[in-house]
Amino acid sequence: MKKSILIGLSLLFVVALGIAVIDAGAKRPIDWSKSYNFRDKIPYGLYVFRQEVSHMLGEDRTYMDFGGSAYSLISDLDSAEDYNAAIVNVYENIGYDKLDAKKILDYVKRGGELFLSSEYFGEELLDTLGLQAETLDHSIFLPTDRNIWYSLGLDTAKIRFDKVTGFRVFSKLNAKTCSIMGQLHSRGRAIPNFVSVSYGEGRLYLHTLPEVFTNYHLLQKNGYDYASRCLRVIQSKKIMLSDYYFESDQSTTPLRVILTNPGFYQAWYLLLFGLLVLFVFKSKREQRALKIIKPEQNLSKEFAKTIGTLYYENGHPGNIIHKKIDYFLYAIRSNYQIETMNLLDERFLRILSLKTTVSVEDTTALFSFLHECKSKIDFTIEEVKTVNKRIEEFKSKASII
Repeated sequence: MKKSILIGLSLLFVVALGIAVIDAGAKRPIDWSKSYNFRDKIPYGLYVFRQEVSHMLGEDRTYMDFGGSAYSLISDLDSAEDYNAAIVNVYENIGYDKLDAKKILDYVKRGGELFLSSEYFGEELLDTLGLQAETLDHSIFLPTDRNIWYSLGLDTAKIRFDKVTGFRVFSKLNAKTCSIMGQLHSRGRAIPNFVSVSYGEGRLYLHTLPEVFTNYHLLQKNGYDYASRCLRVIQSKKIMLSDYYFESDQSTTPLRVILTNPGFYQAWYLLLFGLLVLFVFKSKREQRALKIIKPEQNLSKEFAKTIGTLYYENGHPGNIIHKKIDYFLYAIRSNYQIETMNLLDERFLRILSLKTTVSVEDTTALFSFLHECKSKIDFTIEEVKTVNKRIEEFKSKASII
């Protein structure tokens, strides 16, 4: 191995080792983004919720994740006339459009249940139910996680959550259909933030504090108890859990293990960079230029002309005609895979005419003429020219090279 390559590889190894040591000793920052993803173990992911939901609601129920839109799910449930299921959706902003809202409400009207925990439900759904939701007025309540507390049902015990920022409440309810299931308390006032809405034969449960279902709060006793009590209002035995990342979060690349682990993908990109550097240094010429050797000339044309002259000078034009006919028939066999044993066979002439797009009359005339030539021995030079002319005209029409 050359000295320059050895030095380059040693340098690359030292750099990789340095990066690994620095990365191992670095303190990774906590990701506080609100993903609401069943597979995320960050504070605001839903990994713990997905693992614990069966314990919160009981093992006697069935649980299933679904991706895609609620519209497609409910269409499937409608086709099976399955109205004994509860759809659970926890997300920061659900915001059903008009079509989804109508489909969902039709399902609830037939006896289904819908549990939504979100800061924003969409105006289409709320308007239909006669509800309004808004963020707590900051100028009046000065809301922070220190002066806000929550309660459920008739229980007046104060439940506090830190790192809560939403403070969404219901500012308008429909007294005929709504029941208050939970409240937000601030400056001596209790404002509903969790309601049950009867609609047809089913019910909707609307909750404005989705953060309480995330990993951060479920790993605390008060958060786990609060979330469990919220979910226990669901009566159905079949629970359908909405997973916004059901399909898109699954990586399909063969490198998914490397690219989803920080240490691995750093090493991967370092390897690619090292290979690029190696190619740059190796791309320079390391040997003398090779002498260009021209290939030998193709003298086939001159050879054919010489052979033709010999035949002509020897005074045997019959040999030229027979060779010309043989080469022509060989070309027919090679290009169209047709036997040329009987040149007067009607089936042969018809097939050849179809494949060459030359009329049957012209094809028959040429091969009748060639058949006559094959049976003769003595020819004149003018007949040689005639045979050649007629064969070349046919090859031109048939596009035979």
